[in-house]
Amino acid sequence: QGAPNTSQFRAAMAPQRRFIARPALRLLGLGSTCLAVVTRAAAAPRRFLAQTNASFAGELRNFSDPACSANPGCSTLVGDCCPAPDGMFLACCNASNAPVVPAPPEAPGAVALPMEPSCDHTNVGFPNCGESVRCEGEYSMSGSTRTLTATSDNCAYVTFKTSLTLDQVIQMDADAFITPGTCSEYDNLAFWFFQTVEVGDALEEPTTHWDAFSEVDLFESYIGPGGVNSVNTNFAATGVHVAWTNFTIVGGMRQHVTMWQDTENEAGCPATRTAAMLNGLTTVQYGKELPVVSIYVAHCEPGAPCCTGADCKALQSNPSTGRGCITVKDAPLLLSLSNWGAGHHVTAGCEIGISDVTVMTK
Repeated sequence: QGAPNTSQFRAAMAPQRRFIARPALRLLGLGSTCLAVVTRAAAAPRRFLAQTNASFAGELRNFSDPACSANPGCSTLVGDCCPAPDGMFLACCNASNAPVVPAPPEAPGAVALPMEPSCDHTNVGFPNCGESVRCEGEYSMSGSTRTLTATSDNCAYVTFKTSLTLDQVIQMDADAFITPGTCSEYDNLAFWFFQTVEVGDALEEPTTHWDAFSEVDLFESYIGPGGVNSVNTNFAATGVHVAWTNFTIVGGMRQHVTMWQDTENEAGCPATRTAAMLNGLTTVQYGKELPVVSIYVAHCEPGAPCCTGADCKALQSNPSTGRGCITVKDAPLLLSLSNWGAGHHVTAGCEIGISDVTVMTK
């Protein structure tokens, strides 16, 4: 169909949420399908990946290689650290022996992601919840754990930048939790990622920004096949979505999530795509072919990966495993913890989080 009129699309959609067909909008006759919404992405203030403090006073030394592995204090991390992709230096760049974020020992070859919090208002906060969305003050860090706690009834989120493209990632692992008794059955909670550059226009530059074929929801509550008070593995527009048996939002959960790429493509995903789906009704042409990878997501008891290597093959046919054919963008992964609530109202004190986030790359 070609790209929609940009100004008309923004005027009609902004500042609505990424998914507009929530139960509250079923009165509009849109059904229960998750419809993706993109608003104009404008330049946003750059956030520090890490703030230097008194212990890091003075100027940062010169770094000839930005790779984490090339700098002693960051050697256990993956990607670029000194500086990171947005030009900022992680705190570990100035340390000769920075603390190690532990990775599950059962994942050979896995490397811990830095998971430095940021607030991407342009690509995550505003498109999902408008100007009232909150990030600063909503998250906390303890060791490898990142916790999102809503301090009011406004939407809450935090983002985590990476320097990885999706085709590089063979496996990603994390322990995830919803603290029991803190959230309501309607809170829309998620640990998810998509692929985007920090600035630009999702309609005019679709190869480097969000679209519904490029998102993976490692867990998402309320939205998905389980409905109210459910926890699910979701994809924004493609794949097999799975409700997690015996887990609820109110009762909480603590599970390990493993995502892996099936390089043999047993699911029969197309090799490439040439167009993006935005709001379930509108497509935007990429202008070229982008690769597609076959992704699976499983959940299991916390503390160790659900599978590694060839063992993951056995889980690909398990009915509790989600799968999708995901477009690889010309942009890095952006991870997020979020609570979009119901009708942009969340439960104050609702607490979710992740820990021990690791990746294995090609």
